[in-house]
Amino acid sequence: SRQPQVARPSSARRPARLVADGRLGSAPPAAAGPESMADATMAAAASTASPEKDIAKNAQSRAEHIGRKVKMLDQVTNGIQARHRSATDNLVRMRHEMEDKQKNIAFATQARDNLQAKVDENKQKAKTLRIALLKEEQRGANLMKDLQENLRTMYNGREDSSTGLREGGLRRVTKHLQSQELAVHRGFHCGVGSTHSVRSLSATRA
Repeated sequence: SRQPQVARPSSARRPARLVADGRLGSAPPAAAGPESMADATMAAAASTASPEKDIAKNAQSRAEHIGRKVKMLDQVTNGIQARHRSATDNLVRMRHEMEDKQKNIAFATQARDNLQAKVDENKQKAKTLRIALLKEEQRGANLMKDLQENLRTMYNGREDSSTGLREGGLRRVTKHLQSQELAVHRGFHCGVGSTHSVRSLSATRA
């Protein structure tokens, strides 16, 4: 008995699109005719060039990505360098200002110390002068007291502490001198004992 034969599709009837996409691999050339051979040759060339295109495209994409990254890194680096320069300039300026302020502070501190030393010296001088002034005031008071005492003694004389009598004095001496001058002019004096009293007469008669 004869077995039925199944009809197999020929390679010439395979879609050329599948061959172009490379899904059929390297198919054997069709023996149906020259057109099938040309299609197979074009499909093999397309399947060989497609990976190269993909590799070139991926390489170009990676190169563009790396370029963007490099550009971004360059921008970041430039920004960091600019900020570093600005911070360095600011630091130099602040150091210069700090040196100027420290000089001003040192000058003000020195002036304050000199002024404080002068104030302390003036206070010490004032204290010394106050003490000297108090001493001179005490000496002036003592001098005034002695002067008043001497003036009083000069006019009224000095009282003897033992007898209680006052001796000397401008008033007593002036009075005595005037009495002597009058006695010289009169030829007699009017002092005690210059005339006879009743008691003296009775004593003479007895």
